[in-house]
Amino acid sequence: MAVPEQRTPIHSPTVSDVARRACVSRATVSRVLNRYPHVRSEVRARVERAMAALAYRPDAVARSLARRETRTLGLVVTDITNPFYAETAAAIVKTARTHGYTVILCDTDNIPELQAEYIEVLRQRRVDGIILGSVFLHDPAVERLIDSGMPCMLYNRRLRSGRGNYVVLDNLRAGRELTRHLLGLGHRCIGFIGTLAGLSSAAERRRGYRAALREAGVRPQPQFVHMRGVTPELAREAAREILALPDRPTAIVASSDRVALSVIEIAEEMGLSVPGDLAVVGVDNIPMAAHQAIQLTTVDQHLAEMGRLAVEGILDVIRDPERYRRSPLQQVLAPTLIVRRTCGALDPGAALRGRRLRLPAVHKGGSRG
Repeated sequence: MAVPEQRTPIHSPTVSDVARRACVSRATVSRVLNRYPHVRSEVRARVERAMAALAYRPDAVARSLARRETRTLGLVVTDITNPFYAETAAAIVKTARTHGYTVILCDTDNIPELQAEYIEVLRQRRVDGIILGSVFLHDPAVERLIDSGMPCMLYNRRLRSGRGNYVVLDNLRAGRELTRHLLGLGHRCIGFIGTLAGLSSAAERRRGYRAALREAGVRPQPQFVHMRGVTPELAREAAREILALPDRPTAIVASSDRVALSVIEIAEEMGLSVPGDLAVVGVDNIPMAAHQAIQLTTVDQHLAEMGRLAVEGILDVIRDPERYRRSPLQQVLAPTLIVRRTCGALDPGAALRGRRLRLPAVHKGGSRG
C-alpha cells in the first residue's frame, strides 16, 4: 500500500519569515514596513530583498489596527456629475494615491440629511480624515464633526462661522472682478444668477457683484438677481425669467460655468445672440468653457490645485491634529480672469479678446509649515 507523500503546509510568509531570511529582528522588519527613517540603507535593502524573495505582502488590516489608521480618506461632494466636482475629485484621488491613501466617495445631491448620514458612515468606517466639498453656510453636522476632533478639510465652500480647515477661492473677488470687467466694457444693466444663498461660494460671488456695481455708481436692480437653485433646470428657469423682462440686462454674471452655460442655452432659445445681444460670464473654468463653440469668459479657480491642496492639507491635519485645532489651516486662492468670446462689449472697441489676466495675489490665512 502506497504511503501518501508528506507535504509541508502552504502558508503566507510572515514577518518572522522575513526576519529570519534577512537575519534581522522582527522589530527591524516592522520599522522598514512603517518607513522609519533611522534604518541603515544596507539593512533596509536586505529586508526588502527578503520580502521580494518570499513574495511577502503586509496584512493591511492588521497594520491598520496596530497603527490605528486605515490609510483611507472620505470625500463628500454634492454632485459628481457637476464638472467642478468631477475635476476636483479626480485631483483628490490622484494626490491621495501618491501619498498611499485610498478615497471613499460620497455624493449628497445637496441634501443636508444625506450629508450628515455619510459623515456618520465614514466615521464608522474609521477613515483617517474627511474632505467635504458639500458644506452649507449653516451646517450643524459639520460643526459637530469639527467639535469631535475628527480631522476634516472643507473645500470650495466654508461655514458662516469661519471654523474649520479649508481651501477656497476668493469668491468675493471673483464676483467683483467679473462685474468690473463687464462695467469696463460699457455694460450698466448687469444681472446675477446664482445657485443657493445658503452656499458660501454663491453668496460671496453675489456680494462681489454688488460691491462692483456700487463702486461704479450703478444701482443694483433686485429683479436682475436670482438665487434659484443648484440644478441646470433651475438655472434655465431663472435665466428665462430675467431675459423676459421688458428692460432685460445686457450682461449676466453667473455664479458658475454650469449656470452660465444654462443662461447661454436659454438666451439662444429666446433668439438672443451671445455676445451680440447678451454678455455672459461664469466661474470655474471647467473644460467645456474653453470649447471653440462656446468660448466662455470665466474665472479659473484652479481645480486641480484646489484638490491637491485639500489632500495635502488633510494629511497635515491627520499628522498633527492638535496644532490645527488651535490654528486651523485656511487657504484662500487667487482667482484668474480668463477673457473669451462671451463677454461682448456695448462698445466693440472696448472688448478684450483672448487675454488672460492674473489678478493680484490674496492673503492665505493659517500656515502649512
